[in-house]
Amino acid sequence: MSQAVRVVTEFAGGAATAAATGAVGQAVSDLVRQRLDGTPSGQAALAAVDAQPDDPAAAARLHDELNAGVRADQDFAAALAMALAPVLAGPPPKEPPIQTIQNSVVIGGSRVRGNTISLGPVTFNNTPAGRTAFGAICVALATLVALLVYGSVQALDGDSPGSQTRGGSGPGQGDQRTGTDSNETGDDTAGIGNAGRATPLADAEAVLNVLPDKASLPSGWTEISAPTADVSSQDDGSTFEGEAEYLGRYSMETRFLVFSYPDEDTAQTAFGAKTSKALDQGASSLTMAQIGDQVAAFSISTSQGNAYVTHTTRGTVVRTGTVLTIVTGNDNESRSYSGADLESLTRLLSDRARTAQTG
Repeated sequence: MSQAVRVVTEFAGGAATAAATGAVGQAVSDLVRQRLDGTPSGQAALAAVDAQPDDPAAAARLHDELNAGVRADQDFAAALAMALAPVLAGPPPKEPPIQTIQNSVVIGGSRVRGNTISLGPVTFNNTPAGRTAFGAICVALATLVALLVYGSVQALDGDSPGSQTRGGSGPGQGDQRTGTDSNETGDDTAGIGNAGRATPLADAEAVLNVLPDKASLPSGWTEISAPTADVSSQDDGSTFEGEAEYLGRYSMETRFLVFSYPDEDTAQTAFGAKTSKALDQGASSLTMAQIGDQVAAFSISTSQGNAYVTHTTRGTVVRTGTVLTIVTGNDNESRSYSGADLESLTRLLSDRARTAQTG
């Protein structure tokens, strides 16, 4: 939906990027307007965008109306997906540059062309003997990479005896690392750790302060739903809860949730329940850096409009002392939610939770 909103607002404002999409973008804009013109709320949303194309509130209102239209009308959802397909098909990605990283092996420019096989600067004849030599070198390089990775991991484990005190990265794996007691906490750089015992958040205002405002987010982010906090509506022992939602890079939606608990044991139990629920709903595990005292990362996809539209959400659940923080980001029609963005925002929210508990 975000991509369709962008096209409509660009045409409404006469942006140069609207001209770049040409007739295809115009078709998307016409389709959206035809659908939303059928309801008073849709007409109001279009009028707001026409009046102020750069207004985040107008864009958010149009997004909500368009999302409601897709949910209510499967034929419209299918037509919109087909209309957007040419808009989303950009130029092929550039070949990434060759990188050099200390203690690693990086090979670029591998290709098969005609009667030769190229692996970086080395070329083999595309014959049985050449392919055998090519395969032998690939096996040798794979072995070398494995040895380098193994050596690096061993060095990290030897230098960081406290690094095994936190959970894994997948749903339900928050306290499953080998040799780990589920009641242990992380180091003092990510989580409560040695920075002092966690003090439970006293009220909704404290939870509200954990949620990020626009000033703490990257430049250009817009607010979809202002940060709010109140007494918890959950039945997991939490005392207060808060949430906020923003529109970030490439019009991708990001949601922040914060739950406070009376003690770490209750928070730990809730962490296990939430990650297990993600698994039960069909979530897939994602790799995530160690953040907070326990962390789980996942992705889950759902289909709408007879599978014409598939929504993928990527998210993290982190326990930092007596607080659980959740960050979820939605893929849009043209891009997957950035793993780097998810990690940095997860760390931001965990750090704010740690500060709120330790001062």
